[in-house]
Amino acid sequence: MKLFILKTNIQSQLQINKLRPVFQKYNHIARWTVDLDDIDRVLKVETKVDSEQSELINLVRKQGIYCEELSE
Repeated sequence: MKLFILKTNIQSQLQINKLRPVFQKYNHIARWTVDLDDIDRVLKVETKVDSEQSELINLVRKQGIYCEELSE
């Protein structure tokens, strides 16, 4: 398993619901969460295979949501 931690601009449950069908299309995504209480609106995505972070970022951006790698 590989964990990706991404910064987003997700503000609401509606935007989270917009991502649900996108992530459900990909069997290699085991689970994902969004922390709306965090200042960076952190999106955590756990994959079953060694995926590319850029692929996940592009999937989110295609939904009109800002997304980038969360720098530590």
